[in-house]
Amino acid sequence: MDESLVLKKCGYILGSTLGDGSYGKVKSAYSESQNANVAVKIINRKKAAADFLEKFLPRELEIQASLSHPNIVKIFKIFETSNGKVFIIMELGVQGDLLEFVKSRGALPEDFSKKLFRQLSMAIKFLHDQDIVHRDLKCENLLLDKDFNLKVSDFGFTRRITYDDTGKMELSKTF
Repeated sequence: MDESLVLKKCGYILGSTLGDGSYGKVKSAYSESQNANVAVKIINRKKAAADFLEKFLPRELEIQASLSHPNIVKIFKIFETSNGKVFIIMELGVQGDLLEFVKSRGALPEDFSKKLFRQLSMAIKFLHDQDIVHRDLKCENLLLDKDFNLKVSDFGFTRRITYDDTGKMELSKTF
């Protein structure tokens, strides 16, 4: 079934493409129940690598769905269709990502930069307090909401910190 029809049945009107990745895309949509615009990450299991499907996708979904912080993109709903498409309905960064914002506006005022840095620091501290590491922090993964508040997004490389029997943190074995 067509993506727009699937989303329409669930109360979302599909909009424009916001970004494309290896295994899927992110589109804007209008949520009739929330009376607001949202982002929809659509992942096609048929095009995704086995490693991504077995390791990264389940971890991303489990971790991000469990998070609730004002500076982390909220997940509203996750569902999958019988043809292998995963739909993640989430908060929309209506002002775009930080990289494009800086490219279009140039240098940011010091007070605004301090605000964003403080919000990023609070989000990272929250994650680390939950024993979660993001592992892909970059300007493209920092979104701005309608009030220009920073929202950390894209939890595809995120993982939980593990500890050995003695309580010592185990390091990741991947780059």
